[in-house]
Amino acid sequence: MRPPGELIWLHGASVGETQMLRPLIDRLLEKPDRHVLVTSGTRTSADLLAEQLPERAFHQYLPLDTPRATARFVAYWFPNLAVFAESELWPNLIWTTERAGIPLALINARMSDGSIAGWHKRLPLANSVFGAFDTILAADRRTADGISDLAIRTVPDIGSLKFDADALGVDTDERDRLREQIGDRPIWLAASTHEAEEAVFRRMRDELSDVFMIWLPRHPARGPAIADAIKAPLRSAGERPTDANAYVMDTMGEMGLALALADICVLGGSFDPSLTGHNPLEAARAGVPVVSGPYHASFVDLYRRMVDTNSVRIADEDETLSLIRDGLSGKLDEMVTNATQFAANSSGSLNRTVRELEQLL
Repeated sequence: MRPPGELIWLHGASVGETQMLRPLIDRLLEKPDRHVLVTSGTRTSADLLAEQLPERAFHQYLPLDTPRATARFVAYWFPNLAVFAESELWPNLIWTTERAGIPLALINARMSDGSIAGWHKRLPLANSVFGAFDTILAADRRTADGISDLAIRTVPDIGSLKFDADALGVDTDERDRLREQIGDRPIWLAASTHEAEEAVFRRMRDELSDVFMIWLPRHPARGPAIADAIKAPLRSAGERPTDANAYVMDTMGEMGLALALADICVLGGSFDPSLTGHNPLEAARAGVPVVSGPYHASFVDLYRRMVDTNSVRIADEDETLSLIRDGLSGKLDEMVTNATQFAANSSGSLNRTVRELEQLL
């Protein structure tokens, strides 16, 4: 049932987007008479939000993008403000919300060159969709320039909300238990890996058989297959890493724990041409050196700036193996210092976003 009073609706596609929205939700709920509706389209994001959302915030699945379904959804909830995150754009839902007279915002907008080119091929549709938003805030310059053409107005680049995220939480008791079971062995973390690149990480693991590996897949459902392939204990099955040289952490919400254990992080989503990279700032905030594969189209601006400040390394498979050794021996400590400073200086977009949304209200 729709709660009384002011209701703000925030939408993110899945886990990454909805986790990015968490600090914004807390800020919006500083007003005591306000509620927040969060929608997403995946079961994993729904399960995680069920554990995390504060009082006066709740989750619903996004309706199908048909005129009838979106009309029923908007009429039932009738929020005071609708906020879409990144590139999650559903035309019928946007148009229905606009026709209802509800202010619309697109925040942390982030699009690849391919997506921008695709919208340009459907320019009348693009003008109608992007023109429906009262406020658009881009996460990077490429997106700001691309959407400015599509929306036929200037869109500001205010930086990514992910730059303003807090360091990931860590269960320190569990960290100490796992560290005791692993012992004093050096640890490298394969983080947010995808199925398309798993063969690359298996080869790295074989080459580094004397080093302990934590493997954290992007999609937890891949955990059992990975554990079977490398003959490693599986966290979701309650298994422990005591007598192994690898550990598969196929559990949600434990990236902070994995980073707290690791001596170096190799970020997945980046070792196959079909992939577009992941955000390296989580590892930077954790004080862990981070290496990415060569494919990072979703974060081109961020990686360029971090490479320029020696805050991250981009490498192919062979170079990554060498960098893992360097990280474990302390040769990348300067990079960690630079990355920590970079992360600390990359802020301000959350405050700007909150101001813009409050003005719409």
